[in-house]
Amino acid sequence: MKRIIGRLKLVAQFIYTSIGFYPTLLSLLFFGIAVLMIYFETRGISKSLEDELPFFIISHGETANMILSSIATGIFSLIAFGFTMVMLVLNQASANFSPRVIPGLITSKSNQKVLGLFLGTLIYTLVVMVNVRSEHYDTDLPGLAVFLAMCFTILCLAFFVYFIHSISTAIQIGSILEDTYKLTLDKLRRELAQDEGKELQAIFKTGSWQLLDSSRSGYLQKIDRNAVIELCREQDVVLEFLQPLGHFVIKGLPFARVSGQLKDEEAFCNELDTQLSFYQEELADVNYLYGFKQITESAVKALSPSINDPGTAIKAIDYLTDLLIVRMPLTDEKIFHDKEHVLRLRLDEVSYQDLLSLCLGPIRVYGREDPVILMRLLNLVKNLFLAAKSYPNRQSSITKEAQLIVADADDFVKNEGDRQKINQMLDSLNDTCGLDQTLPKLQA
Repeated sequence: MKRIIGRLKLVAQFIYTSIGFYPTLLSLLFFGIAVLMIYFETRGISKSLEDELPFFIISHGETANMILSSIATGIFSLIAFGFTMVMLVLNQASANFSPRVIPGLITSKSNQKVLGLFLGTLIYTLVVMVNVRSEHYDTDLPGLAVFLAMCFTILCLAFFVYFIHSISTAIQIGSILEDTYKLTLDKLRRELAQDEGKELQAIFKTGSWQLLDSSRSGYLQKIDRNAVIELCREQDVVLEFLQPLGHFVIKGLPFARVSGQLKDEEAFCNELDTQLSFYQEELADVNYLYGFKQITESAVKALSPSINDPGTAIKAIDYLTDLLIVRMPLTDEKIFHDKEHVLRLRLDEVSYQDLLSLCLGPIRVYGREDPVILMRLLNLVKNLFLAAKSYPNRQSSITKEAQLIVADADDFVKNEGDRQKINQMLDSLNDTCGLDQTLPKLQA
């Protein structure tokens, strides 16, 4: 039963993140409205309202057919145009920014709802159209249902204007970066709320461990944390994943280990497998690391000769600055206890040092000949040093990245004026942050 529930959770995750989620729901809703209206028409609702609302009730068959046909044709054109616009946006985002931002654009709920409204209106119109002049009615014509089709069409036209505005905004790199930043920030805050902040226990270095092989190959993206902790409590073991979530695991090779005596290893592995989710999409609201990667790759793409947009790279660096500061208090060792405060689970986490290298390394390499980018990176380092006064364990990692930035600046910035500006920035950084290890200035 747990295996079935686990599979259903995975299917639900796939459906929810697909572009057809809200269109399908709204289409079913409009189909239900159409069936309900046809039922009311058989009860004579149009005839009872004809005297009170004569302007709203369509009573001429040819007029009704013409209206419904025009609506169906027009809505079909809107649907075709809408899906074409979405595909163009995804193609342009993949070419100009980073393919990793595509899942975030696909899961845009506002655009899905607009497309769902178009599909639902078309389905409603078709259902009403085939029931005009049906022999099952006591009345001659479903006039109120036709009027509702007109209302839905007017609503579609209003939302079409919104859709054009939304899709034109969504393709702007500033909007993509801001959305990714907000999702990553929200995920980081949730991780901070769940972080126990406890030091790594000796069992992970001295305990007796049994390796567990992966039952499949793929990207392990998500685990049902509470269910896994409960499973470990039932088996009275401690479970540790050997790779951070989001990494690729190979079938038949170790991906986790347990400390303790398993009552039934096969049953434990089978039940654990039901609590693991493997899929390809890299969503920032599932794993904050993806948000860092998407912002970094957008900055690198902006620095490429084909794009040549340093302004976008600067904006990405600013977002990374805030996210890296928020990440500081999060422990690199993520351990979790059960309800009885017994250690049960450890998730391997990307260390702060590795995260800095992941984000700053590519931007530094692609922007090392641009003094503006180097100055912005040094400003990022300055802000990190100021924030790290409350977290001294982060200062050595920041110092290492700062030294790499200075080394690249010394090698690739040739203009004396630019070198003087960078040296002035280094003087300010050394004086303001009170570093234990002074950053060297560029050679004159």
